[in-house]
Amino acid sequence: MKTNMKHFIAVASALLLFGSCTDSFLDEGNNPNRETEATWWPYAENVERALVAVYNPIRDHMYGYYGAYCGIWNHSMRADDLYPTRNEEAFAWEVLSFTNSPESGQASDLWNKLYQGIQYANSFLYYAPTSDASEEDLNEWMAEAHFMRGFQYFLLQQNYREAVLRTLPQAVDEEAHPLSSQEDILKQCEEDFKAAAAGLPDTRPAEENGRATKGAALAMLGKTYLWQGRYDEAKTQLAEVINGPFGYDLVENYEENFRDDTEFNKESIFEIAYEDVGVGQQLWGTQNGTDADMCNNLANFFAPEFRKGGWYKMQPSAHLIDEFIVEERPEGSDSRWDKRLYTTCYFNYADYNDVKENEIFYGDADFEEMWEGCLVKKLKPMPNYPEIDGKPGRFLFKKWTSWWCEDGASMYAGNKARVNNLRVMRFAEVLFLHAEACLQTGDVAGAMSDINRIRVRAGLPEKQIGDVNAAWDELKHQKLLEFCGENIRWYDLIRWYNASELKAYLIATKDPTQNVAAFEPKHMYLPIPQSEVDSNTALEQKEDWR
Repeated sequence: MKTNMKHFIAVASALLLFGSCTDSFLDEGNNPNRETEATWWPYAENVERALVAVYNPIRDHMYGYYGAYCGIWNHSMRADDLYPTRNEEAFAWEVLSFTNSPESGQASDLWNKLYQGIQYANSFLYYAPTSDASEEDLNEWMAEAHFMRGFQYFLLQQNYREAVLRTLPQAVDEEAHPLSSQEDILKQCEEDFKAAAAGLPDTRPAEENGRATKGAALAMLGKTYLWQGRYDEAKTQLAEVINGPFGYDLVENYEENFRDDTEFNKESIFEIAYEDVGVGQQLWGTQNGTDADMCNNLANFFAPEFRKGGWYKMQPSAHLIDEFIVEERPEGSDSRWDKRLYTTCYFNYADYNDVKENEIFYGDADFEEMWEGCLVKKLKPMPNYPEIDGKPGRFLFKKWTSWWCEDGASMYAGNKARVNNLRVMRFAEVLFLHAEACLQTGDVAGAMSDINRIRVRAGLPEKQIGDVNAAWDELKHQKLLEFCGENIRWYDLIRWYNASELKAYLIATKDPTQNVAAFEPKHMYLPIPQSEVDSNTALEQKEDWR
């Protein structure tokens, strides 16, 4: 299979088959012109097309798990790195202000797309072995389906804790299933990632970019061990990824992880590929058909609102800026602060006596124009940014915007940002996961070796820390700066703190207008969508959400 994930094969018929339930399938089977499992799966070319479908649901540009509108981005603002723009979508504000309920629609958007992908993977794993595909192709394809199933179950347990565990297609297993524990979901992830690693290649040629590799499977396996509290195994497994034959390393320039002209670089472990179908063509359309829109619309949601801008729904938090400016680079450096700040945020460098010169973006726009555009409509109230050198802090989020494109930030401009891939897992994350496993096993020196690789790339000097508590503080600090806005912070917070500790932490770091006082232990995870509870006769709502 030599399929570039930037150019998906048409999969409409496969999707219809995958989504069918038993009753509807039997009815449709009476139509001699309609594909059935019996007529579809015997042929390798159909199996190849079905594998493409397995990758699809999380890629939905608006409503999928990584979708810009109803995806994970709004949920991630529960953490301390982002500040939600006020007076935006009510469904998102319910989650962010800890007033959501099982009836809230936002939780079901994530749940439904993840289970759609799991159903596709289950169907593939069940039926593909009946095809005439070669043993070599089949082994690799099955490994990819295992990876995607494990990956989506991992996302489920991160967000919901418990979930419904299914490993067979619904057409085969019609029984209702109750909730499974987080431990059982993680056990399934472990099994899937091991099966994936056994059949995936170490690397991919360029024409197969976007497909899972053995390195990605082993990285996710190590992450699974860490979530299970199996720290020795996590440390060993993640070290294999760091030192193995996969070619991973940090790119020299941090910003290369967020640009369309530096995709699939050596830091990328798993990357979702997007393409632009052109202005006016299926901008808001479904991607589950032959006219699918595979573009990435994140820039439009994050970009500043001005004449060439977007909707600016997410902002850097005041806490994030406090953390960025706490440490200045050594004298003689080419910027005042951590290099990552200049990729993460727009700001006027000259305001703060920075040695770095102010920049022009989108061809001819400066920071003042972008700030004024946001101030008129969005920054009400604005985050309480720290005063720096006697001047008020003024920062806008930059990382997910299209700052390098001259024709504007809006997706309607047809700019290159719409083809910008999403780096779901980077080598930097593996370094932090390994550092955490080191600290959990008393290896402070090993942890600091990983953390110092991150610091040096950011333009900061190495730190020599021998105390485990101080090393933990440095890990938490550096991971915040490295991954702000990348949907990692909340999941770290709910692992590092119990409910009472987390509430105290959120009150100390988040803006009080976000209603942090309403936080309860149940808010660490999302409720099972009420629509699922109502339709699944074997399932009861999680006890803390009843």
